[in-house]
Amino acid sequence: MEKQQRLDRERPNWVFPGGCILALAVLMGAYSNFFQNSFHFDDSHVVESNLYIRSLGNLPLIFSDPYTYSSNPANAGYRPLVTATLALDYWLGKGLNVRQFHITQLAMLIALGVASFFLFLRVINMAVERWWNRWAALVAATLYSVHTTNTETLNIIHVRSELLSNLAVAGSFLCYLYWPSSRRAYLYLLPMVVGAFAKSPAVVFAPLFLVYLLLFEYGLAAPDLLKARNWPRVRAAIWRSLPAFAAGLAAYLFTESMNSDTLVLGGGTRAEYLRTQVFLWFHYVRLFFVPAGLSADTDWGLIPHWYDTRVFAGLLFVALLTRILWVTSQAPALRPVAFGIAWYILALLPASSIFPLAEVSNDHRPFFAYMGLSLAVVWAAALLTEGWAARYPRLGAIMPRAVAVLAIVVIGGNVAGTYERNKVFATEETLWRDVVEKSPANGRGLMNYGLTQMAQGRYQEAKDLFDRASVFVPNYATLEVNLGIVTDRLGQPVEAEQHFNRALRLEPGLSVAHTFYARWLREQGRMNEALDHYKQAIALGPADIDARHQLLAAYDEAGRANEATKLATDTLALVPEDARSKEFLTNGTIAAPKRGEGQNPGSLLETSLRRYRAGDYQGSLDAARKALELKPDYPEAYNNIAASLASLGRWDEAIAAAREAIRLRPDYRLARNNLAWAEREKQKESQNIK
Repeated sequence: MEKQQRLDRERPNWVFPGGCILALAVLMGAYSNFFQNSFHFDDSHVVESNLYIRSLGNLPLIFSDPYTYSSNPANAGYRPLVTATLALDYWLGKGLNVRQFHITQLAMLIALGVASFFLFLRVINMAVERWWNRWAALVAATLYSVHTTNTETLNIIHVRSELLSNLAVAGSFLCYLYWPSSRRAYLYLLPMVVGAFAKSPAVVFAPLFLVYLLLFEYGLAAPDLLKARNWPRVRAAIWRSLPAFAAGLAAYLFTESMNSDTLVLGGGTRAEYLRTQVFLWFHYVRLFFVPAGLSADTDWGLIPHWYDTRVFAGLLFVALLTRILWVTSQAPALRPVAFGIAWYILALLPASSIFPLAEVSNDHRPFFAYMGLSLAVVWAAALLTEGWAARYPRLGAIMPRAVAVLAIVVIGGNVAGTYERNKVFATEETLWRDVVEKSPANGRGLMNYGLTQMAQGRYQEAKDLFDRASVFVPNYATLEVNLGIVTDRLGQPVEAEQHFNRALRLEPGLSVAHTFYARWLREQGRMNEALDHYKQAIALGPADIDARHQLLAAYDEAGRANEATKLATDTLALVPEDARSKEFLTNGTIAAPKRGEGQNPGSLLETSLRRYRAGDYQGSLDAARKALELKPDYPEAYNNIAASLASLGRWDEAIAAAREAIRLRPDYRLARNNLAWAEREKQKESQNIK
């Protein structure tokens, strides 16, 4: 030991700082390709359509009103710290600049990595003095920071709630450990309380703190808790942790009480959820060691029967985990392992126990737990290596090098995995294609992949995906909304309205259902009905900026200037820089889109469809031809050209366009119908001439 310490002192003093710089470079390299990745999942209503993040002037309201968190009432939870940081990003990026949001995500991860290092180092040093402790702490913190499974937490912007709450837990520990004077006034509890405003599991600091006190400050092993002679020390540890529990409970009760009445967390019975989570605890550990088969939205369901073999596998794993905790707590040098295992267990309990959430499993759910697991695994490997070196002296010289190589391989593998996994999150299409491939029974995944196809004008492909999704989620209101949109695009207005109405029957409080139905009604010329649904959408989701803009345009179109003025004024009170509202109040109307705006194949095809339904066949033809200029092999555009030409009585040209659509997509039923129509009318015309 003395020899190793002397050798360490003789090393150049830049070696460890160099290692830290290298660790930072590795982390930044792992995420170097994620800055332009799209918004995903709930980012659509937490970030993109949420008007409250568009002005820092809304900060007081953000901390008092849960409806500022999301434009979707079903997701209106109280996470004001998340919303506040999103508002700051919107201000820094001068809008929905996705790069700025990702920069903040990475900055938070770097801060968490640094905090993890100092926390791990202090815990390890309290267990046993070793010259290489700081290297073990650095390896554990780096592994945690670049772990492939954690890419979901970094790539989904609203999941920064995990980053913020983890930083809060680490912050409370660091204040307690490195700032002793904070203990007297309990200032070390402030990070935990603040973190609860990002996500309530931050209060898990309290039981983690108790475990820390028992293991390290009172030197108690798990078996000691059962011995009467140790109970005075147990009571002393509990007494010292009571302020943490009191502050944590108060923070938890307050933040939970601030959630909206419309918040929906999930479904299923507690028993089904618990037996499923028992197996998932094993699954998450497997992902830690082998992060393969990751899916952003799994098709896992609840385990219906207690006698399922997965339940027994999970119970055996929990028993093994408990046994490891029990044994490692008894040796002072192994107590960081016990602390890491306890961290893994306690961090998973809030979301992975008896409180049923909507998703059975998430790749980001073990993010908090992996902090403890990283410490436990790396420290156990370090001590095991030291033991082997002592037992086999001939290996003593090569063991440090072998361990260094192993650490490089493990960390390097995760860096490569993270870099590749980031590519999956590049766009909505790449993400949901990956989900559908890995989780083919996921109805939401099929629907969202269908949305990416619909955005490109591939309406039949989208419809097919929506139909597949309905097999797995037959009563999903959002799916019914999307079926309404796509059937309308396919020229089936009666079916479209049926889907919109079914969505509203399934979930009357779904604001987007009212918004999209209102848009459809407006396109059909049913303006009064459309206005009623727009108003309902905004009443249900006041943060939805898109619904406000659509209603403003509808008021303008209907000539209802007074109501439009009031809406624009109300919107500007919340978003002072809202360009659409400013435009109306300045000009008294909303200008038509500028030349070049919305000029992509999908939007041009939608323009073509709208003009066709309005009877403007030449306008429909022009828009479809512009779509072809941008995307020459676009069967939907050829089909619109065929329909427009047929409506204009230009049968030969219509037949040629329909045949080209069928050549590009042989199973295109709508194009075949248009071809048959044009051929039939041409034949009638030729017979009349004869």
